[in-house]
Amino acid sequence: MAFIPRPRIEQFRNIFLLVFLVLVVTIISTPLLVKEDFSFFEEETWEAIFLLAQVSLAWNIFRLYEKAVAAREEEIKKLEGEYQKREKELLETFTYLGKINVQISLIKDFMKKIKTPKDRSEMKKYLDDILHMAITISRKDWMTVRIINTENMQTVAEHRANSSKSKENDFKIGNREIMDMAQNKDLCNKQNLCVLPSAGSKPYEEKAFLVFEEKKAVDQEVLDFLKAAVNQCEVVHTLYVLGHGKK
Repeated sequence: MAFIPRPRIEQFRNIFLLVFLVLVVTIISTPLLVKEDFSFFEEETWEAIFLLAQVSLAWNIFRLYEKAVAAREEEIKKLEGEYQKREKELLETFTYLGKINVQISLIKDFMKKIKTPKDRSEMKKYLDDILHMAITISRKDWMTVRIINTENMQTVAEHRANSSKSKENDFKIGNREIMDMAQNKDLCNKQNLCVLPSAGSKPYEEKAFLVFEEKKAVDQEVLDFLKAAVNQCEVVHTLYVLGHGKK
């Protein structure tokens, strides 16, 4: 099927004005055109017929003009909607790139400092740095990393960090519930406490779990970073255990 280009709205307007002008002239001159007698109708009848035909033609041309204008306005609305959609996508892309740059900068800064903790105090400092990094990016009020012995369900170590604006908020969640949530891949429970397990550090039976509060759906980009954070916490703990043994 051949594509017929849509006439420009200016062309429709010019054609409409020209035809309208011609119709006005013919309407005015109709009495002159029918001044001679016709065999079938009176002069007034012919005038009425011509005027009716001319007005009908003018009305149909006006309707065509209106349809052309409406179609063009619809196209403009679609283009505006598409433009707004693209603009939103572009802004979201820039926002995402900004988040990624911040994350990369924080991770690089932390990785430059990390080494085998020389004592428990330094290990806690490393864990605190990781948690505060995660809090900054995810905008959470607090986070806790809990190291659990998966064999006997005992807590090996636990460290908590709070944002500068948040108050202390006691939460209760047992190791068994944490393990069950991790095994069932349930991110959050009914109390809005969320658990992210580390990827694991075999052959060691100790595993890190990140606990935080979330009252709405967790953004996937943030979730990916938090997974990396809990893995890093486990690495720090494992380095300490390898260097100093279990104390």
